[in-house]
Amino acid sequence: MVPEKLKILVVDDNEEFCRNVADVLELKDYEVVTAYDGFKSLELVKQNGFDVVLMDVKMPGMDGVETFRKIKGMAPGTPVIMVTAYAVEDLIREALRDGAFGSLEKPLDFDKLLELIVHATGKGTQILVVDDDEDLCANLKDVLAYKSYRVSVVYDGDMAIEKAWEKQFDIMLIDLKLPPLNGLETYLSIRDFRPDLVVIVITGYPRDTRKLVEQALQEKAYACLEKPINMDNLFSLLRQIKVEKAKGILEKPE
Repeated sequence: MVPEKLKILVVDDNEEFCRNVADVLELKDYEVVTAYDGFKSLELVKQNGFDVVLMDVKMPGMDGVETFRKIKGMAPGTPVIMVTAYAVEDLIREALRDGAFGSLEKPLDFDKLLELIVHATGKGTQILVVDDDEDLCANLKDVLAYKSYRVSVVYDGDMAIEKAWEKQFDIMLIDLKLPPLNGLETYLSIRDFRPDLVVIVITGYPRDTRKLVEQALQEKAYACLEKPINMDNLFSLLRQIKVEKAKGILEKPE
């Protein structure tokens, strides 16, 4: 039995841009539908199910953020990736806060776009590991991937913020001692536009970082783990988060 192609809706008032994106995605065996304004995209979403929506931010009539919010009301499980050629950080932040999957700048980096689509349509819990110890990151990625978690790693606070801006994660494991921003500063920066992200802080220096740990927990970090990380404890926490999310009792950061 031939699997169905994934369906992607590309929404942009620039028809040439839509055609170019459609050409690239169709070469990768995606089924692509295009719309040139927000109103038409809503009709299409109502009539058809899409696996991913690629949404321009700046459009006449109804902008991409407003359109995204309406799509979220109609099809809340559909990942929406915001796209812009302008400096509209506030609009993107609004969309991410409301649950947009990610964002990309024009001209599009198609490798990033294809990676985002795979990320958005994949199964399993998405985890971001943030630590300047590359060996630890590699080890955590291997162990978590073996348990079917989907893992990305970065090595400093700036990279973590950039990655969280680009795509949505369910859980972040973050070391408190990071360059140039420490783990708490990085967490608070990300929480500003990813309020639903569940954060577990980790530290190899419990005495030195005691105040940071206390602050992180006061700021609604989910838990703290000390290095060397006890993997049984980590997996127990991850299972607990999954259960609480399923029951709707996981407390969200304010």
